[in-house]
Amino acid sequence: MNQEKMAELKKILYSGILCDVLDGMGYRNQSIGMEIRPLMEDTVIFGPAFTSIGTEVYSMPENPLIAQCKVVDQIKEGEIYILKTRGEYNCAVFGELFATAVQKRGGAGVLLDGLARDLKELKKMQFPLFYRGTSPKTSKGRCEINECQIPVEIGGVNIRPGDYIFGDADGIVVIPAEVSEEVFEKSIETIEKENMVRDGLINGQSLEHVYTEIGAI
Repeated sequence: MNQEKMAELKKILYSGILCDVLDGMGYRNQSIGMEIRPLMEDTVIFGPAFTSIGTEVYSMPENPLIAQCKVVDQIKEGEIYILKTRGEYNCAVFGELFATAVQKRGGAGVLLDGLARDLKELKKMQFPLFYRGTSPKTSKGRCEINECQIPVEIGGVNIRPGDYIFGDADGIVVIPAEVSEEVFEKSIETIEKENMVRDGLINGQSLEHVYTEIGAI
C-alpha cells in the first residue's frame, strides 16, 4: 500500500471500528490491552509491522547497542517498529536517539512492549510511541536487541512482519496482512453507516429505528 493511501486511511480509521470489523470476520483476539499506552493521548500509529525482540542479558557485551543499531537501520518508510522484551522489564530499551533514528528512516511509529526513557524529549518530538512503562536505566548489559522480522506476541496477540498495526487512544489493533484490504474496505463502509445512524439520531429518530434500518452501532 502506498504512503498516500496509508495517510488517507489513518485519518479515517479508528481502533474501535477495526475491532468491530475483525470480530465480524471471526478475528476476535486482535486488540492489545491498555497496559501498552500512548505517549500522548492523541497519538495515532498506523502501518505494517517491523518486528524485533530484546532479550534480557546478565553481562556487558563487547559492543552494547550495536545489534540494536543494526536492527533499527533496517526499518523502511511507513513501518511500525515493534520491540518485544523477552525476560524482565529491567531497563529502558528505547529513547530519544533511537526515536530520532526511526524518524529519520521514515518509520511511522513504535510499539514497545518494554520500557522507555527520555520522555520529555520524545514529547517535544511528538514522537508516535506506545509503550509499557519507563525506566532511567540503560539497556547496556541488561537487554540485547538482536532478532528481527520474526513473529512476536504482545498482550496475547500474535504479530507477524507485515501485519498492520493501528493504535489510538482506545487501544492497539493488529490486522493480519492477508485480510487487511478487506478489513479496511469493510471499516470504511461501516463508518459510512455509522454516519447515517448519527444523522438519524440528530434528526430525532429512535436508536432502535436507525439501528434496525441501517444496522450499525
